[in-house]
Amino acid sequence: MNDSSDLETRLAELIEQHERDGRWPPARDLTADPSQSEALQSLANRYLALAATLDAASDASGQRSSAPGETPPLPTFEGFRTIERLGAGGIGEVYKLQDLKLDRIVAAKVLRRDPAIRTSLAGFLSEARSLALFSHPSIVQVFEFRADATPPVIIMEFVEGFELGRLAPSLEFRQRAAILRDVCVAIQRAHDLGIQHRDLKPANIMLDGRLAPKILDFGLAASDPRAGHLRGTLHYLAPEQLDPNRPIDARTDVYALGVILYELVTGSVPYAGGSDDDVAGAIRAGQPRLPVEIEPRVPEALQRIALKAMALRPADRYASAREMALDLERYLDGRLVTARPAQYATTLEARVRPHREQIDEWARIKLIYPHEATRLHAAYRQLDAHEDDWIASSRSLSYSQIALYLGAFLLLAGSLFYFAAHRMYDAVRGIVRPFFILGLPFLGLNAAARWLYRQDHRAVAVAFYLAGVSLLPLFLLIWFHETGVWVLPADTPGQIFTDGSVSNRQLQITILIACLWSGWLALRTQTGALSTVFTLLAFLFALAVLGDFGLRSWLEDGRYDWLALHVLPVVPLYAAGGYALDRVGRTWFARPLFVASGVSFVAVLDLLALDGRMFHLLGVSLARLQSPAVTNPVLIDTLAAFSLNGILFYGVAWLVERHGSDATAPAAQLLFTIAPFSILEPIAYLSETAQYSLKVDWLYLGLAIAIALVSHQRQRKSFYYAGLVNTGVALYFIAEHRQWFDKPAWAIALVIAGLVALVAGFLLDARQQRQP
Repeated sequence: MNDSSDLETRLAELIEQHERDGRWPPARDLTADPSQSEALQSLANRYLALAATLDAASDASGQRSSAPGETPPLPTFEGFRTIERLGAGGIGEVYKLQDLKLDRIVAAKVLRRDPAIRTSLAGFLSEARSLALFSHPSIVQVFEFRADATPPVIIMEFVEGFELGRLAPSLEFRQRAAILRDVCVAIQRAHDLGIQHRDLKPANIMLDGRLAPKILDFGLAASDPRAGHLRGTLHYLAPEQLDPNRPIDARTDVYALGVILYELVTGSVPYAGGSDDDVAGAIRAGQPRLPVEIEPRVPEALQRIALKAMALRPADRYASAREMALDLERYLDGRLVTARPAQYATTLEARVRPHREQIDEWARIKLIYPHEATRLHAAYRQLDAHEDDWIASSRSLSYSQIALYLGAFLLLAGSLFYFAAHRMYDAVRGIVRPFFILGLPFLGLNAAARWLYRQDHRAVAVAFYLAGVSLLPLFLLIWFHETGVWVLPADTPGQIFTDGSVSNRQLQITILIACLWSGWLALRTQTGALSTVFTLLAFLFALAVLGDFGLRSWLEDGRYDWLALHVLPVVPLYAAGGYALDRVGRTWFARPLFVASGVSFVAVLDLLALDGRMFHLLGVSLARLQSPAVTNPVLIDTLAAFSLNGILFYGVAWLVERHGSDATAPAAQLLFTIAPFSILEPIAYLSETAQYSLKVDWLYLGLAIAIALVSHQRQRKSFYYAGLVNTGVALYFIAEHRQWFDKPAWAIALVIAGLVALVAGFLLDARQQRQP
């Protein structure tokens, strides 16, 4: 920052504190540079002198009012010739004057002769003080303030031109955007000095012959968050200005700038009504029509900018006029704008809701089948109202997306090979080379991703972040080994890796760091890709922790039930995390957690089913039903447990679908898909072993066909597919166990059965056609 702008910034801090607290701190307290202290004190003294002059004029009396029906005479000003009355704005009347000494045309703003306005003299004086501080080409310049005049008058720059609202319809969209960008820059200058306009509207913006804007009428300017309510022009008031209990800050001007842009591109204000109460109610509701619905030619980027600036909640608007100006600059440069209006989410959600309700109604009255309703709901879920456009576009299979994620995958593969070369083959030693191969790229990718994210290349940034996450764990493992941190001898008991290449503690710390890093990035970018990586790393961290409790011995001894029981807490933890995030609107993060909960649930129950452990834990057994010829004593317990799991998966999926949210829908669909295959898996295994009667093959075939038929009752495509797949497998086992591959009769029987099924289908269809 140069000396001039630094002094302006510090002066603005002094002024803001003075306007807010009525207290003037020593200038030396705001700068540590002694060379600036004197200059800052000089500027402060000039401001205080101006403030004192203005305050001394606050008791000035006005001229007498004209009688009704009279045309008031033009006022006279010493040293000037009054040419004409230009108009009125806020609390003052504006006249065109000729400066007799300097032979130039100027404007004079005086307090209106209306006695009711007299009480607003402080606002008029505030405007004089505010304008005197400005030196910006887009804000009218103040030449003189006459405090001793009756009433007080400001002599200021005369702007030859037209009001913005009158000229805008004849301008191109790019010209309108360029004008408003300049206005935003000027308003930011006022905000930097602690002054807010609070009455921005097209009538207060003049355009000269070069279409350069000049902002007028700072009569309501202030910095006090408690002032400015219910004052100004109604159509341009922010919602918080309609509520005296809500504070006002610079984002109130941002709102007005958004309304101005909306009006510039559509030709109408966003809210209209038969009365002021109707307009105020519409402003409070905050749901204007989309500009493209009024004027189809409106560039979508300008629609975004206007709606973001006009957001109902100040927190959803641009944080400053500067940010709005930058987005307008992006539009003018042909770049993507950053704005994603909150109204897009609410409007899309409001318009999608009736469609979803219609889908439910169609399913209720049997116009569509349940599986069709599920598929339609899934299609609408892709229009997630909480996701940014760049996230939706990043899902497209463009060449850029293919290249980005292929690059991230190749980096992961390369880092794995490099780690293997270092730890398994001792081909790489020391920390220097691994740092340049893995560590430095990790730092560079994250720095580049951070810069790209700020430059609106967000899809590219996410790919860079993913690539960086893939490098981090392997570099940390190499660094731990080379520095001797948590390195253990190869024969240390209880380690997951018995060769000593990686200790449990190294694995835990490495995965935990990568997990926390990916989680923070997921929250920052709001992307499903990074939240999925976080979910996976969280599960790997849980397994690494279980290494200290005997994970390796459980796997070696085949005690999968112990593994399942220790993994079981992960299921509710994932579900609880998904529920909490879903409640706060972070569906993109909740969805992977719910899916992980479903996958963990399936894994736990299937691990418990192995070796009949589930029945053993429950204290029951089906061994007495097992054939004496079967060598595995727990085979029937194992298979029965798998079948019960399939039924349980279906039951849980039904409950989740019935009582869950959009975020839980993918998990429910996963369980619905797994359930029929899990039910048929045990009988398929019995048929494959051929240790029971060969009649089992026919039982398997019958169950497979039954599952396919059940799909009609449940309207689940997963049941139909599971039935068809298992029917094919059953037919294969029947032919294999009976050595019918060389029997044409078997093939002919299947052909005949197929023809019979086709004829049956025709007859059923004909019957259905005859029914009313």
